[in-house]
Amino acid sequence: MSKIFNQIRCSAKLQSLLIWMAIYILGFIQNLWINVEWAFKVSTLNLLCMMVVYYVTYNVLIPKLLIKEKKILYFILSIALIVIFANICARVELYLFEGANIRIDADQEMKFVFSISRFATIFILTYAVSSIIFFYKRTTEDARQKEELLSEKKMMEARVLKSQINSHFIFNALNNIYSMTYFKDEYTSGYVLKLAHMMRYVMEDCETELTPLSKDVDYIKNFIDFQKLRFENDKDVIFTYINKDETNISVPPMIFQPLVENCFKHTPLEVDKNSFIHILLEIKEKQIYFVAENSQPLIKNKPSSNGKGIGIENVKRRLELYFENKYSFTISDNPDSFKVELSISM
Repeated sequence: MSKIFNQIRCSAKLQSLLIWMAIYILGFIQNLWINVEWAFKVSTLNLLCMMVVYYVTYNVLIPKLLIKEKKILYFILSIALIVIFANICARVELYLFEGANIRIDADQEMKFVFSISRFATIFILTYAVSSIIFFYKRTTEDARQKEELLSEKKMMEARVLKSQINSHFIFNALNNIYSMTYFKDEYTSGYVLKLAHMMRYVMEDCETELTPLSKDVDYIKNFIDFQKLRFENDKDVIFTYINKDETNISVPPMIFQPLVENCFKHTPLEVDKNSFIHILLEIKEKQIYFVAENSQPLIKNKPSSNGKGIGIENVKRRLELYFENKYSFTISDNPDSFKVELSISM
């Protein structure tokens, strides 16, 4: 039984067939007051004329005339369709009355007026229902196509932005490899191995639109360890990840990475012993809270330079594509520190 209902729900043709059958049965029962033969003939006549009015309106008048701005011709033919079929059905019904020897206490003209009025009302309702269904389906289909185009556009833009982020990382990584090779040869192999794990994540896991947050966290940890290899002494670089409920959440790959890279790019860890990078990523009740704060350079050549560039701009664009109005992103550019706060509702 459930299979039959599923087939009916998924098939517009079956739904239409059942509706027409229901209309026919109702008309048949309504006309049984005379006899079965009469009910069969009149209900069949009603159904055929209603179907003609319905499908001519749905397939010809609206799409061929009204949609194409031929409004005068559309209204003329619409009125003609209803009048002609109401007239035909009324005359046929009177003919059937006479053939069945059915007597009605009214003269021929009154019977015709009553009959044509009844059929005209039926066909006007049929015409109205046909128009409503046409524009409802058209609106629904337009909305579906618009949604598909928007979704496709989002996916394409997200892929482009993601590829820009990956290339950005590769350039930074190769530059660091060069520095390590030049200054600290003994650490090169460990550095390359760490980079290999990171590149595997970029090349494989980042191919999907969403990835488990845990993988992104592992990447950030590896990246920070990767950066720490540049320094002989410990630096005030802290990454804290809190997920007490161990909530499983998926996010766009490397959505936080540009913000982490930005910290290392603009923090003078090599020359200022008081410089710092503090990063917090907390998951609580389907809410992601990310904070990245770093000390400012001793000499700022360009004010607010942290807040510009491909990294942060890509993050903002990807947030718009994936989360729309379900996130907040704020930047605090203070004299001594630069702070980025990101909150995402999942």
